[in-house]
Amino acid sequence: MKKSWFTHTGLTTEEANELVARYKSKGVPVEKSLDIDPRLWIVSALLPQQKSSAKTAQSMRSRAWG
Repeated sequence: MKKSWFTHTGLTTEEANELVARYKSKGVPVEKSLDIDPRLWIVSALLPQQKSSAKTAQSMRSRAWG
C-alpha cells in the first residue's frame, strides 16, 4: 500500500505532544518540527493512501445527480 506524509500545522506544544503519542502508540512513523511561529508545531505522519473515496450508499444518492 502506498504511503504519504499527512501534515498537521499550527499546533500548540500540548496538542503536538498528544498527537505524536497517539501516532506512536499505533506504530505510525511521525515527525515533529517547529513552525515559522516558534510558539507552534508541525506534526507529520506517514499514513497509507486510500485508492478511492468511500462509496456512497445508493439510497443516499439523488436522482438529479445522475
